[in-house]
Amino acid sequence: MKYNLFVKIFLGILIISIIVIIVVLIVNRSSPYPNGILYLIPEALGFDIPELIKSGLIMEQTVAQNHFDKVVVMANAAKYLDSKNAKIMTDQWDNKLVTALGLPVERWAFICCSSHLIPAKTRVDNLLANFPNIKGFLIDSEDDTIKAFAAVFNNLGKKYKYGIVGGLRHSIPPPSQYGMAFDIFFDEVYTEGHPSDEKFYEKGAMSTDGTALCMSMSKKAISNFWSGVNSLRTDVSIVPTVCGAGNCQELLYGDMCFDERLSSSNIGSLLKGNTSGRKDFAIWYGTGRNPECDLESKTCLELLSSTTCSTNTTCMWNSGKKNPTTNIQGVCVPETAPPAGNWGCAKDW
Repeated sequence: MKYNLFVKIFLGILIISIIVIIVVLIVNRSSPYPNGILYLIPEALGFDIPELIKSGLIMEQTVAQNHFDKVVVMANAAKYLDSKNAKIMTDQWDNKLVTALGLPVERWAFICCSSHLIPAKTRVDNLLANFPNIKGFLIDSEDDTIKAFAAVFNNLGKKYKYGIVGGLRHSIPPPSQYGMAFDIFFDEVYTEGHPSDEKFYEKGAMSTDGTALCMSMSKKAISNFWSGVNSLRTDVSIVPTVCGAGNCQELLYGDMCFDERLSSSNIGSLLKGNTSGRKDFAIWYGTGRNPECDLESKTCLELLSSTTCSTNTTCMWNSGKKNPTTNIQGVCVPETAPPAGNWGCAKDW
């Protein structure tokens, strides 16, 4: 009897131990970063942009460490060619604004633009030869050469992670769309969704220079932001992405320019008010300013041909770019680009 009781107790302990081990393995596999991952996505100028120069930080260190376990820096490789200009990449991965977060840094490359001079494979091979510790690659959905990179990534296999940014999605792009399977989609909740439809951002006060409407950072607005993100994007592979710099403006609420850039303190408020259960978060750092939010630029944009453009002596025709309003090749622009950085809502940061 005692022997049977001993066996039962032993088997009971063994079964409980196995269950605990299985649960721990499942939890660790599904949530290796329980506090989430912060993704930083700069354009070609990296972090050397007016908005970050003004603020001097990405976010408060305590906010970063309370919400994230690591930061993934997707260093922009648009100007990278080979080991001779490796500094272009390391200046982004090792930037003092990044290290000030006090988080482990994972290196990715934001890559684009296959051409006959520098094919996709050459771009990727050069990066990996110089930086063997790259963990992943990001590509923009606006890059017309995605399929060339997809062929390269498919050959590299699952040794690396792959992400794509651009627009809004309720599910990750299927392999049939671009010729490869992506691990992550960075969902641009800042410029692609009109507030009346998606309800990401709500109108706040006008900027002190009177050039733009800023986003509300009220408790209700922050709650609505996360409700909008969470209700439409249940897939954790869809990462909400906000704008920290650049031409993230739209003509909303009539003809008033709606400035969707968020300061470091704005981003901190958003993160502190996150009750959605979503952990991962991304920040896009673009450059410039939406020409539709500059009076002189707006006047030029309305001149839709090289002939009409030439009638205004302050404008010039650029055949290499598309008109952002009509999406047709060729655009009339001011001879002097609209100011970037410290205008509109950034004046109040």
